Amino acid sequence: MSAAATDRRAAALIAVREEFGCLLGAERRLRGRDQHDKVDGDLTVAQVRALFALDQHDGATAGEIAEAARLSPASVTGMLDDLERDGIVTRARSDTDRRRVVVTLTDEGRTVLAKRRRRWVKRWEAAMADIPERDLEAAADVMRRIATLLDDL
Repeated sequence: MSAAATDRRAAALIAVREEFGCLLGAERRLRGRDQHDKVDGDLTVAQVRALFALDQHDGATAGEIAEAARLSPASVTGMLDDLERDGIVTRARSDTDRRRVVVTLTDEGRTVLAKRRRRWVKRWEAAMADIPERDLEAAADVMRRIATLLDDL
């Protein structure tokens, strides 16, 4: 590899690292703004994250939801109180292990989540519309590698 190519690669790696840091910062700012602010007047971003996690693991415990949504267990417990009050989730003792409290989405919860998912997908697709497919595939590969790197630390 030529010296110029080595320099370009080093610069590109620095740019990816710096932009990854910016991405993490944007995510932290989003979480910070989200503490109690409803988005579009209905759910907080954290609540939506929890509901997306629950949709993937229906019949999950609060701890399992917290882990899947990358939220604190204490915040999820309080959040579930609100979501249950609003008819979005139900909680019940497990039939097989009475120590476990299992959370499930209600029909209303599935409707609310589907509405939120449609809005998110629309925004996501609009933001990514002009990016070529090969660049999206490369970005996904880079993110997988970064996730593996962080998991291995």
